[in-house]
This record gives sequence, C-alpha cells and structure tokens, in this order.
Amino acid sequence: MKRILLVFLILFSIFSFANDVYSIKMGETSLGTSVLLEISSDIYKVITTIEYGTEFVVESTTTFEGPYFKDYVVSFSVDGTLTGEITGNYDGKVANFVFESQVGSNTVSINRQKLVILDNNFILSHFLKIIEYPAPTFELVIPQLLFNPSKTEYAVGKASLKKDGDIFEISYQEEKILITFKNGKILKIEYPSSSIIVELVDSENL
Repeated sequence: MKRILLVFLILFSIFSFANDVYSIKMGETSLGTSVLLEISSDIYKVITTIEYGTEFVVESTTTFEGPYFKDYVVSFSVDGTLTGEITGNYDGKVANFVFESQVGSNTVSINRQKLVILDNNFILSHFLKIIEYPAPTFELVIPQLLFNPSKTEYAVGKASLKKDGDIFEISYQEEKILITFKNGKILKIEYPSSSIIVELVDSENL
C-alpha cells in the first residue's frame, strides 16, 4: 500500500501544473474567461472562452525555447464545433504557420530571426514570456492576423516594451497594452483603446 501511495505521489508531482483563471471584461460587461495552465517551464496551455450570444473558445498550446516559440497550436470552436486550427513552428530563422479550416488550408512562412509570438484572443503565456525576457524593441508576429486578409499587413512588425514599477507597456501599431506583473504572475492586462480588462481572479496549483 505504501508503495502504491508513493507511486501516486510521484506521478501527481510530475503531472501537476499551475492554474490561473482570469476574467475578461469590457467596461462592466463580462465577456468570458481565460485560463493559463503552466504544464512546464517551457510549455503552456491557454483556454479562452468568450460568451457573447454564442460561445467562442480558443485553445492554444505553446512550447518555448527561451523567449521564442518553438511550436504553437491554436484551435477555434464556436458553440462546440471546431471551425479552424493554426499550427506553427520556428527554428530561430524561419517560422512556418498552417491554417486549416473546413474550406481548406493555407501556409505562411516568415524569414526572421528573434521573432516573438503574441497572438490574439488573450494568449496569456505569450505576454508572460515577453515579460520574462524583456527587450526595449522586438520583432512581433500575430499568427491569427496572418490569415485575416484585411489585417495581414499588421501580422508582423516591430513592437516596443517599457516598464514603470509593476506595469509593463507593449506598444504596437499605435496600440498599447498595459500589463500589471507582480511576484511572478500577471495580475491584469488592460487594452485602453477598447476598454477591455483581463484580470486574475483565481490562482492555484492543481
């Protein structure tokens, strides 16, 4: 019995992970939640659920190598139906992204060094790595915009980062994002132009 219990405890410690839950609001209106799961120091899963008439779920897994992503998968579901998926990989020189949907697939390759990922729909792990490896300026890629014909031109470009106390400010394409970071955790993310606030409401180790 003791041996079984010991094995259980070892397995639990191997597979336990940090779980942070964030609320997403626009003004006083609740839009949904985003859950950040730290599988390991280099692998993160994020599940964002937006409920606004319909339920929109964005589920991503990002594997990092230092400040840069190595592998990235993000899927999109509407009311429980999978509508599309982006997979990406980066070897430090070339980033390849493939978007697959019910109507077909599309591939985009980007030849850039030191490319930092920051995707849309509150992929919190991307913010975490930008703060963990701060740089005054950096080359940014937003994978979801690569496959949006009206916004492709904004998918890759230079961003800047500055810090004032516990607040980090990311500036990109005339947009600003404010991130409150303390004791190793993101406490709040503010999007001033759209009045959206993402705020930590629960944190635990599973």
